[in-house]
Amino acid sequence: MENAVRFARLLGAGNVTGDATGGILAEIDRRFRAEGLTFGIHNHYFKGQKFPYESPQDVWKALAGLSRSVGATADVGQFASCGYDPVDALRQLAPRLRLVHLKDIQAAHAEVNVLLGTGICRIPEVMSELHRQSFRGLVAVEYEKEGPVEDDMRQEVEFARRLAG
Repeated sequence: MENAVRFARLLGAGNVTGDATGGILAEIDRRFRAEGLTFGIHNHYFKGQKFPYESPQDVWKALAGLSRSVGATADVGQFASCGYDPVDALRQLAPRLRLVHLKDIQAAHAEVNVLLGTGICRIPEVMSELHRQSFRGLVAVEYEKEGPVEDDMRQEVEFARRLAG
């Protein structure tokens, strides 16, 4: 936790994202509140194993009893990988949404990244929902692929910017 706080300060960041579970969340809440920082619980998909934060309900369960210093980092691709509707997930997490990872995937229960707008994540609707919420946090384009990604990333950023209006 000390390294996360120090690194956030060095970068001038106000939010840290992670997948801490259990009692450490109360410690993170206490420390980050004292430091004037926020923490976003990151959802994930792992093939063949249950991860503590697969659904919006899993994230809300972890947030119970914690201050508003702790919220959600919603990875729309990971929600779709777990079989959840990313737009619905953003709606559910809106009151505590800190950051969004904008990623598209090929199919549920898999992790194959595809260009934004070509997979199952309903990226235009995701961006519309963020507009509807007047979301002011960071929306980070995320794309994972082996090999050169420069051209793909250029397309990803252009697509996201068009939707951001």
